Amino acid sequence: MILSHPRPELDEAFALLELGLNEEALAVIETQLAVDDSRDTLAAAVAVFNRLGHFSRAAGCADALLRHGAACTPADRELASRAYNFSGRLRDAYDIERAIQPFCNDTSMVRLYGLACKSSRLGLFQESLSHLLSCLRFENLEPWNAHRKLFLDSELADLWERVPEMTLPLREAMRFCNLPFDEILEANENIHPLRCVDHLDLRSMPPRFRKLLQPVYETCFEVAPLRQAAHPRLYSDYVKWQDSIVAPRLQAFRDLADRIRRAALDQQLAFARFQAARGRIACARNHLVCHLQHSPSTSLAALPDIPELRALVAEFRAQQAECPEAFDYLISWRCKDEPEKFLFDIHPDMPVRNRTSGYARLALGCMHYRLGNVHSAIEHWAECAKIWPLDDAPVMNATMLLSGEERWEEADELIQRLPGRCMESTLWKSACTAIRERRTFTISNKTFTTPVIPTPTFGGLYSGADEEFLHEEKKFHSICY
Repeated sequence: MILSHPRPELDEAFALLELGLNEEALAVIETQLAVDDSRDTLAAAVAVFNRLGHFSRAAGCADALLRHGAACTPADRELASRAYNFSGRLRDAYDIERAIQPFCNDTSMVRLYGLACKSSRLGLFQESLSHLLSCLRFENLEPWNAHRKLFLDSELADLWERVPEMTLPLREAMRFCNLPFDEILEANENIHPLRCVDHLDLRSMPPRFRKLLQPVYETCFEVAPLRQAAHPRLYSDYVKWQDSIVAPRLQAFRDLADRIRRAALDQQLAFARFQAARGRIACARNHLVCHLQHSPSTSLAALPDIPELRALVAEFRAQQAECPEAFDYLISWRCKDEPEKFLFDIHPDMPVRNRTSGYARLALGCMHYRLGNVHSAIEHWAECAKIWPLDDAPVMNATMLLSGEERWEEADELIQRLPGRCMESTLWKSACTAIRERRTFTISNKTFTTPVIPTPTFGGLYSGADEEFLHEEKKFHSICY
């Protein structure tokens, strides 16, 4: 724990805890409480009592801590919520955690994970699952390792039992379809390193395993190496116990990931129609390609008629009829893994329709840009814009590079080719303003990432578009928590 105003006497209590001198740490904190009820002292007391398992005492200090009102930090409220949770005041813990305003990603992840656990125990399973999936948007926390802990946590036991039968509304599937499911599953393939357990886990696990454990962090325990060496058979049983809990939950998570992704993939043609009707042709094209790539049984001939995409679909059909392998290569973007080979070997050998297509020009521009050939990238993207006059991607790419070269008149002429509806996003407005003011601009992949499974917001490029689609399709389900 880090105090907002470091104080030696409180630091001493935490140092004693780290040394395993629990009684001495307890004595220090009790002495301070007897003479001082400041916010720092109360926060330190809650942390110490939580660590030592004195939860009724921790909850009492949490009550006093929260009476400091606005002076309490999010970290203070998280401490109080933890004390209430372990002391059995579940609803108080839940209400406090919900009221916390996170100030950084780490705080957001801890809060969402805590809400997932508490809402699961309260029987609010739809809410619990939403919180759990939301916390997976954030980078994993070390050494706590939330992306592994969630498959063992006893507070999530009831949720995991219900996950196989749960369905998520399309709204939720769109929110979560691009979570790093595969990375999380890969990080959990091995039972080692063993997951830490907390005080509530201790109550649900076989008591005989407790002799293996030592306290770590604030309220967690892990296997002590010396105890593992002293009790090898018990340790082996402990490993098997963790695996027996984790394995079925991993399978439930794997199946859930497949269902979430499939729900979003099944809407790609509807997304394409929605985007095309609003003049977002590049987005509509990406939805169309996503559908083709993830629906192996589909065919270009069977695509529904979308008036704004007729020319593009006709071009795709001609490419596929000429050479299915070349067409598949282009729309799959396999060239990203071999830019030089694509430029000098693969592209020159493509048959004419594929070699001169809009997708080929787009790919050529991207590969030249990756290799630092700015002028060639501009040339190919400008040619792509002639083939696809309503597609904003090649225009914006070329305009970005023209601004970097301070070729303002060319940049202005090119960006003005786009229909006015393309200027609805913040990115396009910013680009036009930058060119008018003779400033360079970038299309930041960190700000507007191209999603693996695109939804109408397109990685945040069109804020609110997911909700607009749901309202239009009458598939909107509001979140009530």
